Amino acid sequence: MKRPFYAICPLPAVLLAGVALGCLTACNLFRQQDSLAVVVPEAVTQLQKGLPTVATHRADGTILVNGQPFFPLGFYHVSWARNGTPERRQQDLSRLARAGFNFVITEGINDLDAANFQPFLKQAQESGVFVMLYGLTPENRRKISASPALLGFKIADDANAQLTPQQVEARNEQFKKATPNKLTYLSLAVAQNRPETPYFSTADLIGNQSYPIGNDDISVTYPMMRNAAQSAYLTGTVPIANLQSFLWGRRKPSPVELRNMTYQAIMAGMKGVVYYAYRAREVDLNQEPVMWSTLQGVAHEVSFLAPYLLSGELMPLQDGTGSQPLVVYLRGESQDGQKKGFVMALNSSRTADRLVNLKLPEPPTQWKPISTLGRTLNRRGLEISGRLRPLQVAIYEVK
Repeated sequence: MKRPFYAICPLPAVLLAGVALGCLTACNLFRQQDSLAVVVPEAVTQLQKGLPTVATHRADGTILVNGQPFFPLGFYHVSWARNGTPERRQQDLSRLARAGFNFVITEGINDLDAANFQPFLKQAQESGVFVMLYGLTPENRRKISASPALLGFKIADDANAQLTPQQVEARNEQFKKATPNKLTYLSLAVAQNRPETPYFSTADLIGNQSYPIGNDDISVTYPMMRNAAQSAYLTGTVPIANLQSFLWGRRKPSPVELRNMTYQAIMAGMKGVVYYAYRAREVDLNQEPVMWSTLQGVAHEVSFLAPYLLSGELMPLQDGTGSQPLVVYLRGESQDGQKKGFVMALNSSRTADRLVNLKLPEPPTQWKPISTLGRTLNRRGLEISGRLRPLQVAIYEVK
């Protein structure tokens, strides 16, 4: 699952600064929650009612569940890791569902467990969590194919390192023939000079891995995810961000790094976020209270933004290169017809402030940060200005 990047680690002094800001992030993330009117997606509402699930996707990369747009936000769960049990997986499912996550990718612990996924899928359905399964035999896939919680099957891991595009495509055809109403998923890792575009037409969902903490500069997240999003749009498939929530190299992500990576991926145009991992050999989020608190806050924010991310457009205002911050304008409409606009700004530098100085593409009607962490920019008419601290993210609702 993990694929390294090739750069040196940040300096210790920088790490300490990031940790300090990360602690501030974790302490403040929940203050905005009461003001965010998060609507449960219709896809999740139908799931909890136990309605049959037909999963497809639009050419723009949006997942549709029974025709309703769906933004997957969740985790890999390597259930056998750390002496895992089916009971512990169900406990973890309850915890991530309560926190606002709606998606999990998992696999059997052993042959007996792989043959008995029905209770887990039933719990997932009642909890409003869609599931992608991996490593099941054709017979075991057949037994659970009618489960409402089953979104589909993962067909390849590290696909561009393990298989040719032709091999993945052949595997995809087998799965689609057996379960035409479910989606297929693979994971891979693109690079600046290696977009891996041929793989993007070989499955419905393409998970792009980005695990820079401990091995690379966090700022690689946006260009790598942008490459993946562009390849997915060219092939009419769904780009999913696989982001880091585990120790890789010398350390694990800080709270501020988790939030920064998530928004780099979203601002790049990814249509879902799956963290690696909730449980794996390298991490157990039950033992990571600070990281878990941060992820809950991020989940609340992303759930609020998701309807507009799925229906709207992202307009780059500053591209994040050189000494610029990354700033985009999101304009979209919710399922109940609410039209909104947002300014999304972040600084991917660990060491330097970044100045925001731009003009909005349309007149704003309000200026409201969706998090107390975002009170850093100022508006005067169409003009936006301000200073972003290292790794800071600021999101404002402007329409």
